[in-house]
Parts: sequence; structure tokens; C-alpha cells
Amino acid sequence: MPVTLDTDNATKESKTGNRSLTLTPKVHPVIKEYLADPTRLEELVKGLGSPLNVMFPELIHDNVESFNDLFKKHQLRGRVFFAHKTNSSSSLVRQLAQENAFLDVSSLNELRHGLSSGFTGDRIEATGPKNREFLTLALQHGITISIDSLWELRQVLEIRQIIKLQKPTKILVRLSGFHADHSRFLNKGSRFGITIKELEEAFDIIEDAEDELSFQGFAFHLDTVSITERAVAIENCIELFEDALSRGFEPRVLCIGGGFKVNYLESEDEWNEYTSALKESVLGTGNSLTWQGNAFGMYQEQGKLRGNFNSYNYYDGTSGPDFLDEILSHQFPNLSDKTAASLLRDNMIELWIEPGRSLVTQTGITVASVNNLRPSSTGDQLVNLNMKRQDVTFLDQEIFVDPLVLNRNPSDAAPEKVGVFFAGNLCLESDLVYRHKTFLPQLPEPGDTVVFVNTAGYFMDFSASNSMMEPIARKVAVKQKGNKFEWTLDEEFSIL
Repeated sequence: MPVTLDTDNATKESKTGNRSLTLTPKVHPVIKEYLADPTRLEELVKGLGSPLNVMFPELIHDNVESFNDLFKKHQLRGRVFFAHKTNSSSSLVRQLAQENAFLDVSSLNELRHGLSSGFTGDRIEATGPKNREFLTLALQHGITISIDSLWELRQVLEIRQIIKLQKPTKILVRLSGFHADHSRFLNKGSRFGITIKELEEAFDIIEDAEDELSFQGFAFHLDTVSITERAVAIENCIELFEDALSRGFEPRVLCIGGGFKVNYLESEDEWNEYTSALKESVLGTGNSLTWQGNAFGMYQEQGKLRGNFNSYNYYDGTSGPDFLDEILSHQFPNLSDKTAASLLRDNMIELWIEPGRSLVTQTGITVASVNNLRPSSTGDQLVNLNMKRQDVTFLDQEIFVDPLVLNRNPSDAAPEKVGVFFAGNLCLESDLVYRHKTFLPQLPEPGDTVVFVNTAGYFMDFSASNSMMEPIARKVAVKQKGNKFEWTLDEEFSIL
């Protein structure tokens, strides 16, 4: 039987707002087809529990090739590395081992996982801060090591002596501390990389160990989506290639990391409408849209909106390969207006990239069942899910994408939308799956399934925990065969 609750307050807010405050997710056609039969998920959740992560590993093929096609467009030699920290799925890594792709690992266990999933050492790059165990296994398998510090560089040489390696180790030097005198550029601090000021010392160490190290080139990874900042880093690196050549090195690789963005939403208008309403909510000129006044970095001061909206841009018309295309097409005025791509081509530099979320876009969903519905002490409508916030968040970021509710008893009518807060199953006031209000055409019922789309990129894994002994979501892998779908446990996925 449908659950009847007092929704007057939520309905009134939707009416008085005079807006359709929805954030419609982009959904891959294959996933749409899979979700068209709700019993598929109901049976999986009944058997394997809620929450549940459902992977579609074969969909990653087109994502990989979209980046490889861009290399061809710009006539560049390049490699696409999957940043493993994005997702720990075995099915994704095993599928990627069969693609024209490489693997970027940033921990000992990620490296072990990559090797056991079909990647050989010559297709793996080790990045991030590394302990001696991680370095040792990387050295034993001939993996390219992105050197993060002078200490790490010395450790590589020390461990090589201990394990008596004969073949030179391929290395990149990860750089930080970029600078520009000809443009507005704020040099952000970073805890990673060898600063440009330290590079001469690094070169001295590499030169003294010329029989042990094979210097391949430079790497950087910027915590920004700014084209300008990336352009400055590329320009600095091109100049440093000349310095390296003058020292007798033969570098051939530039790795520019990832951060190529993802577009999660169907409509830019919906995104603008919701964020505008959210700002009005913070100012006090619109209805409340957040739990306990959460303002996501914004605040009201003397009738004016202050601060910054602390959120990922969930609608972005230039994401993934399109964003990389924009970077490679960027012109450098002080270098005869040459583009980044032409500079790399002219200097015979191979481009490496490390996409994370943009490489796994539309390859996974997170599913949870509805436990119950109830009002909060202030009258807000709560939909309590059998999951916790950490099961579907990246660090403490808010996800501004509406989930899909698979109602077992769908309503034929089209009532005014109801504003709800999705809450988790932990005994914590802070366990709100979403801290912003979601507007639904129909209230769900206990036992209905809620689907969070496009969660493979960081959301389903990065912050997952077993707090209060609530389990971490299991994973299954789904394959489409003709008009049928087959599933296996993620760890049992086979490409055959």
C-alpha cells in the first residue's frame, strides 16, 4: 500500500518557488535499457544487499577510444592511463587491460591489483607518494615511476642496489612550482612534486646514475580546471625539455595528469535554475533548499551574497576529450601563437594523460533501497535509505544530480513535485545522503529502489567505509548480450 504522509509543507514550497527544480541526470542508453526492467535491480538488491554498485565495464571502451581519437586528430603520439584511485572495480581494470589503455597506480595494493588483472609492467605508471614496499614492487616489474621528491629519487637508487637490478628504471620527474611573468597566474602551493628550483639537483642525481635511470620526461597534475594554469605548466615544461637536452638527456614524454571534467546533467538550464534558487535560499529571498541551512561555502552579509559556491560544476558543456581538445588547441602568444599540440609535435614529445572520472563516466551506478519515510522535527520530508552518505560521495562533496526512483507503484497522476531530503542509515545527525532538497514527482515507498547514476568516478569508492558495521557496497558487473543482460560478482568478471 502507498505510504500517506503530510507533504503540505514540501508541496507548498514547490508551488511558491514557481520552478521545476530538477537536476536530470545523463544516463547512457545501455543503462537506460537495463533500468527499464526494475525487477533486475530488485532481485540483485534482495540477494546482495543495499547499497549495491552495478558496473558496466564494457562501456569504458568508447571512453578510452574518444581520447585516443583526439591524439590522432592532433597527430600526437599519446597514452591514456586510467587513474586507478578513481575506482577499485576489478571488472573495470580487467576490461581496461584489453583496451588500448595503460594504468596509473598510486599505492602498493593498486599495483598488485593491476598486475593480477592483466596489466604488465610496461603498461603501468606509479604516481603519488610511495613507500619502500611500493617502490620495490614497481622496480621489480619494470614500471615507469613518476618521481615525486628528491627523497624518492634517492630511494629508487638505494632499492635498486639492494635488489640488484640490472635493467635501467624508467622515470618521469613530477614538477610543481610553475611560474609565468607574461600572464596573470597564481602559483598555488602543492605538497607534491619536485619544484622547478630543485630540478638542477634532480638532474645531477640522474646524471650521476645514467646507467641505472632512464629519464623519460616530465609530469604534472594540477588541482584545477583552469586552461590558463595548465598552459603555464605546459609552457614551463617545454622550456625544461630544452634544459634537459642540454644536459645530454633524451626526454620524450610529458604527462599532464587528468582533471578533464565530466558532464553529469542533461540540462544547463536546470543547473542554472537550481543553483540560482540555492543562492536565493542563502540570501533569504527564496525558499529553504538545504538541510539545517547548509550554504555550501556561501553566506549572506548585509543583504548580499558572499563566499563561493563550493561545488563541482555538474553541468559542463566542455568535458572529457572536449576539454583536452581545448587544452591542446590553446595558443601561446609569446611562442608565435603555436598551440600546445603543435609544440608537442614539433618537439617530438609523447603526451601521456591520466583521466580519472572522465574515463569511467557512465560505467557504474549505485543502488539503494528505501527503508522508510518520515518527517523531521522541523517538518522536512525525509526519505531514509539503506545506505550511508559515504557510499556515494567523494570526500565531503555534495552531488547535485537527482537520483532515479524506481517506484513499484507508479502514480498515473502528475501531482505537484514534493521536496525531500535523502537520509542515510547511520545513527548520526550528519548522515544526510544529500544535504540539498530533491523534488520528486511521487513519494517513494519502503522497498522502492533509488538509483544514483554515474557514480563510478570517485563517488562509489573513495570515501566508502564500514562505519557502525554497516557494510561497504558490494559490486556486480553487468554485460549486455543481445537483448539480455548477464551479471557476475565484480571480482569474478571475465572478459571471455
